[in-house]
Amino acid sequence: MLDGDVHLTIPEALQFLVETAIVGKYSIIAPLLTLHGKLFSNFWGALDSNGYYSRSEDYIKIVDGKRVGIWNVPYISKAILINKDKINMLENSYTYNVMVDADMSFCEYARAMGYFMHIDNQRYYGFLVDAEDFVNSDERLHPEMYEIFNNRHLWEQRYIHPKYYETLNSRDIPQPCPDVYDYPLISENFAKELIEEMEHYGHWSSGKNEDDRLASGYENVPTVDIHMYQINFEKEWLYFLDEYVRPMQEKLFVGYYQKPVEAKMIFVVRYKRNEQSSLRAHHDASTYTVDISLNKRGRDYEGGGVHYVRYNCTIPADQIGYAAMFPGRLTHLHEGLPVTSGTRYIAVSFLNP
Repeated sequence: MLDGDVHLTIPEALQFLVETAIVGKYSIIAPLLTLHGKLFSNFWGALDSNGYYSRSEDYIKIVDGKRVGIWNVPYISKAILINKDKINMLENSYTYNVMVDADMSFCEYARAMGYFMHIDNQRYYGFLVDAEDFVNSDERLHPEMYEIFNNRHLWEQRYIHPKYYETLNSRDIPQPCPDVYDYPLISENFAKELIEEMEHYGHWSSGKNEDDRLASGYENVPTVDIHMYQINFEKEWLYFLDEYVRPMQEKLFVGYYQKPVEAKMIFVVRYKRNEQSSLRAHHDASTYTVDISLNKRGRDYEGGGVHYVRYNCTIPADQIGYAAMFPGRLTHLHEGLPVTSGTRYIAVSFLNP
């Protein structure tokens, strides 16, 4: 039995569990699974007088791996391997006690029948996903994208570029133009889902100066875009900027520090030949700016790139998930070069305006 909030990380999980059950003759056994970095798990070490959870003396040591083995416990859930000879014997277990949840009824029945239940913490099998506040609605095409707070460990595996930490810890960061740093930030999967989420929402701005989304009602350098708040992604994106962009900024622009970061202008821009294909030279209203390329030149579009006028320097800005980070005001007048075919997407953040 496997619940939907179980995330097994090793392909051999079932094989290992079956082998363990055969060797030890365990008819009901579960792998130890916890919420990442927390003590909540899929087993109870003891029961109180009412048959509910009670923390056993060795619970924390078992969860933390300081005591390793196979443990006879009164309650298991989420991922359970049952010997085929026991299946029919457990047919009525989930309705044995209708006054409690089905998983508690199952375990209560097993205890009443004398069927031992075991938990195995001899190896790391995976973890539990926190699905308590998971929102799955028609408004969100990719609800997992919003899980940076509740399931950061899994979110990071899915959405942060695999080379991010290696680059953060390296001595040299590519600098294709003066004070323009180019580094891997988000995964291709994140880039793809962010584009799809924006297109799913579909309410792109007109690309005109009049913009009722802004307090002033006027945008000096308009683009065809969707703001993060319009897809209810503002607080997640700000947290992402603070946790992953700010450390790189502190490494590269030494001496500047602001935590948490601030950003009112965070949005995805769409460039198309027959819509808005380019952007005139301008300064950003920011202390520093991060532009993230979301798709690939030569596959999704032709043309594009960014030209920094003062330095007469151009970058292709076409590596998916790579961020171009540069000072906003005064020094880095820049322009978006024309897209000649296809559609180019970038995620833009004006930090600490």
